[in-house]
Amino acid sequence: MNNAAIDLKSQIDECRQVWQSFLYFLNEYVWIENKQTKAAMKLTLWPAQVGIITEMIGCLLLIILKARQLGLTWLTAAYVLWRSIRHPLHLTVVISVNEDLSIEFLDRIYFILDRLPTWLYPPIKTRTKQTLEFLHYEGTTSTIKSMPTTEMGAQSKTPNILVMDETCMNRMASSIFNSSLPGIEAAKGQVIVISNSIKTGPGWGWTRDLYIASMRGVNGFKRIFLPWKAHPERPADFRERMINSGMDPLDVAEHYPASEAEALAAASGGYFGDTLVRHKDFAEGIRGRLHLVKGQKKEVEFKEDKHGPVRIWRYPYELVDGWDGTYFTHKYAIGSDVSEGLGQTFSTGYVIDRGRDELVAKVKSNHVDAVEWAEQLYLLALYYGDFRDVTQERNFRVERMTSLVCVEVTGSGQTTVKELIKKKANQYVRVVPDKVGSGLTKQYGWPESQTAKYELAGDLKQYFKQTKGTVYDAELIDQASIFIRNETGRLGHEEGVNKYDDDVIGAGLTIQASLFLGAGPEKIIPPVTGWRGRQLDASRKERVWAA
Repeated sequence: MNNAAIDLKSQIDECRQVWQSFLYFLNEYVWIENKQTKAAMKLTLWPAQVGIITEMIGCLLLIILKARQLGLTWLTAAYVLWRSIRHPLHLTVVISVNEDLSIEFLDRIYFILDRLPTWLYPPIKTRTKQTLEFLHYEGTTSTIKSMPTTEMGAQSKTPNILVMDETCMNRMASSIFNSSLPGIEAAKGQVIVISNSIKTGPGWGWTRDLYIASMRGVNGFKRIFLPWKAHPERPADFRERMINSGMDPLDVAEHYPASEAEALAAASGGYFGDTLVRHKDFAEGIRGRLHLVKGQKKEVEFKEDKHGPVRIWRYPYELVDGWDGTYFTHKYAIGSDVSEGLGQTFSTGYVIDRGRDELVAKVKSNHVDAVEWAEQLYLLALYYGDFRDVTQERNFRVERMTSLVCVEVTGSGQTTVKELIKKKANQYVRVVPDKVGSGLTKQYGWPESQTAKYELAGDLKQYFKQTKGTVYDAELIDQASIFIRNETGRLGHEEGVNKYDDDVIGAGLTIQASLFLGAGPEKIIPPVTGWRGRQLDASRKERVWAA
């Protein structure tokens, strides 16, 4: 076999390896531009870059939230080029913020392409500032189009890959995605969303919502977060150096976030700060509805329903084999914010397991009035009810009681409180001086005032900081991350963000109900008569025995 034949065989073998492995293509054939010297340099993958290659290849829906200057544009450019030289009848659409950036993206593809051996890619049919087209066999083509922002996006196309670059700066990000999605789904294509966390950017709201939804597991996107430390050459004091050089600390946190919580936090600095960072073990739990058991006054059952207002992460403990009910006294507590139920703001309630120090259930709706909301809370308080030993002589009997409920006394909340009184629910009560100052009077619920809100938020902040339990609810952490103290000193959600703070208030009221009952119960010890308390961990769908 002559040398020409050997060379041809080697080329075929190399093409096969490139076709089979994107990682091989990156390691063997990709050159990038050195920003300092402007010279070409062989790509050396960082550990963080290697870590996302599998997801980049295998995930149809991918969102990457990152710190600046981590080489993701080069990596993405190499990926779409690799796909284009391998597949005929393949269309990649790249949407950048403006024309200059769209040209720059394709320039990076050309930079890599021009350093490949010519036998590695198909003949080029078209090469312009915004279009690269390869000619495959039998006249088929593969195309990369790098486009500036237009509201239509890829609406008239059926792309195999849609790359949306720097969406936080793209004011039309939502429109582009929505208009492009039908074509992408028709082609069974891939969407890659890449963004920094610049909170003043016109597309940040959409980017953040998409990322949060992926955290909650409700939109099918695989999420990847890359902190500033993903750049291996940055020293440990990199952010301090940026601040010392004159960069505003908030800008440093935006451009070079250290964690998901910091990247998603409010632009002006969230009230809860870094207390949210460690809470990321989210779970969907099980959704459903609560009903009274037919023929029973206080027995409640939970039925799964994916549209139900109740979400459960841990079921309540069950009575098994009989035991002294005093061991479970004040095990659970409930707090609730109440809305008008007119389809806008939400009524939200949480249940806290005071033994585990975990929020184990949630009820939420914006289509239930204050009277019906009282019924929802009452059923929840029965389902997670306490038990009282009413044993007489040798007869073992326990009585179910509602767990303590703390409702914020807003306009609607007053109606809910009155309905709960009618149902003889166990409610949070304060004793305060009466209006004429001649005595004391009972007041149900939590007052609605800025002073009370500060107390509520402060105790919730301590809970986020100190709890050893798991916070399962991604939606709560989402709202807490944009909960701020504004310039006038008022607490609430960040202005201009299409979010609410009802989950934060509901959770805060739940903490108040728990604090009202004093210290949480000690580890439960089975009495001499023998019993076992059990509960279902809805986040993992398995039985957990408490002993």
